[in-house]
Amino acid sequence: MILQSTVVDEEELRELIDHQERIREDERKRIAREIHDELGQRLLALRIEVTLLKQETFDSREKRSERIDEVLGQLDSTVKSVRNLINNLRPAVLDLGLVASLDWQAKDFTRRNGIECVFETHDENLEVDDERATVLFRVLQEALTNIVKHAKASKVSVKLDGNDDTLVLKISDNGIGMPKVRNRKIKSYGLAGIRERIGMLNGEFRIATGDTGTTLTFRIPLKTK
Repeated sequence: MILQSTVVDEEELRELIDHQERIREDERKRIAREIHDELGQRLLALRIEVTLLKQETFDSREKRSERIDEVLGQLDSTVKSVRNLINNLRPAVLDLGLVASLDWQAKDFTRRNGIECVFETHDENLEVDDERATVLFRVLQEALTNIVKHAKASKVSVKLDGNDDTLVLKISDNGIGMPKVRNRKIKSYGLAGIRERIGMLNGEFRIATGDTGTTLTFRIPLKTK
């Protein structure tokens, strides 16, 4: 069965706006929590260690060197936490381009979840602007999250194609399908956020779902209408 997104009515528009605000608020809370739990605690511990190091006396240079190495280890961990936080805000892999970032995400998905995910494209040198690359990266991220949560799939296929006017991203799985989507309850599958991202670029998406799996097809114009 195939469903196609259409112009939303006033109620759906309000729901999308509310959904967008909830996403932003959740993101603010997550960032604040990570800064407090990770970065804040590590910096506090590092300050304590440096203070103790300043006050300590050592019997030998070897012991002093060991303590300095411990502090440097904590400093390295703090730097890693900062990098992870920055990467969550905007994955560094996007700097390598859309094709490389989607390929990386597919491989990372397989590594983390044990579900085969294969990325394909007919144009290895496909170049798009940063805004569209970021949207498609996040769309794939959300779609893969939904697959883990709902699809019970063992295989996922990700295909990217483009021409002078349009980018097409197709994500397919061999899972159990989306019965609620057949009843147009797409919010149950977290697709409202995906539709919102695509809509920001005047794009569209189609959902083909059945007992043998689901395919999401996204089309984004390369030039804003």
